[in-house]
Amino acid sequence: MGTGRFAGSGSGALGRGSSGARYSSASTSTVASGSAMALFFGAAGGASTQAVAGAVVRDTFGQRGVSEYIYKMISSPAVQGMFEELFTLSVLLLQNKTWDAITKRYGVPDQPGCLAELSTAIKRNLGAKEPLEAFREIAGISLDDVLLAAIGEDDDIFLDGNAGDVLNAAQKHGTKIFGSLSGYYLGSVLNRAAIREVPPLSDQQKISMQVASQERADFIIRRFERTYLSKEQTTYRQMLSTFQNNEDWFRDKLREEIPA
Repeated sequence: MGTGRFAGSGSGALGRGSSGARYSSASTSTVASGSAMALFFGAAGGASTQAVAGAVVRDTFGQRGVSEYIYKMISSPAVQGMFEELFTLSVLLLQNKTWDAITKRYGVPDQPGCLAELSTAIKRNLGAKEPLEAFREIAGISLDDVLLAAIGEDDDIFLDGNAGDVLNAAQKHGTKIFGSLSGYYLGSVLNRAAIREVPPLSDQQKISMQVASQERADFIIRRFERTYLSKEQTTYRQMLSTFQNNEDWFRDKLREEIPA
């Protein structure tokens, strides 16, 4: 479950630093758009450079139907709701020394597999508000992506650990992950949306697409910071609702070239 995952370097998704983004790498949108897909999925096994992957993501998101789909997805109750719950969990997992507050809020006791059960409880609650299965699926996977990253990608703790195991792992790894929560979550959402639109990928292509999707997410977050953050008291927690309220702006950022 940890294949192709990369450590984030940004900070501030909870307002503690300067950026909600995970990466600060150079642009990957330097390949001519007409050739990107052919290069990436060529007969010779496909090109795997990040420049090509970035162009594939940009071209894919630039399609009118795809950008409209992604806009509807980030506006959905499931995707927005799980983003909101992750902000709450960042406090419960990092500041509390016991599982009691989580049991009180979500009804999940301290027992083996409690983090997986917590994820299931959140998905069950928010899934009931989301009519589209595809949106429920992407929101749920992205929730798990962030929770796994917050415990150091340890599948055993996620599936079988008790509350002590989860809290100890979150103390070690969670500050960095929740400190860039906006970047981790949006990156996962965009990656899942991107791979739904392309042919089956090799393991290396999956990694390249994940990095390119993350770079697109970080670019959008940087533009959000420049345009909306702190204006009219807008916070990172309101990022997805801000995108929803500014459809043209958001869809433009899905296809805008990332500067070098």
